[in-house]
Amino acid sequence: MMTSETEYQGTYIARLPGGSELRRQVEEIVNGTPVVDIHTHLFAPQFGKMNLTGIDELLTYHYLVAETFRSSEVSPEDFWRLSKTEQADIVWTTLFVRNTPLSEATRGVVHILKAFDLNPSAPDLSESRDFFRNQNIEKQIDRVMQISGVSDVVMTNDPFHLEERVVWESGVEIDPRFQANDS
Repeated sequence: MMTSETEYQGTYIARLPGGSELRRQVEEIVNGTPVVDIHTHLFAPQFGKMNLTGIDELLTYHYLVAETFRSSEVSPEDFWRLSKTEQADIVWTTLFVRNTPLSEATRGVVHILKAFDLNPSAPDLSESRDFFRNQNIEKQIDRVMQISGVSDVVMTNDPFHLEERVVWESGVEIDPRFQANDS
């Protein structure tokens, strides 16, 4: 950070830049500092179907589902009987078509869609589904981590989950940016 010095009774005192220059320097440092996500629900691609991707998985994240229950007539029992695609459609219609996405969770979805040049005001999910279906998972992870400034993530592992344990015991090389939760 660029500073200037002022002499006070024989002692030089560093002075921080003022106003917009200080803001610019702080933003540059913050935006340039890699982040480690210490609690993610994501898995490395080597975990196969446990690596949840796409708009349907994004929209059926538990915060959005809970918000949907508060904002719609669908009962939890009926919702959980539906396919993932049908669940995502209900969340989309409820939180993004019929309502303005104001919560932190819905604003996060809007931000993600905009980052991928997708329309957050679309009447349905066809464009988003086509986009995510056609992504190379490794390249998508690279892009997401670059956009978000995340260098590494710590997975929330479950050593008692059979599918997960099989991957660990297989000896496959896991993407090194995905750290195991050792606690």
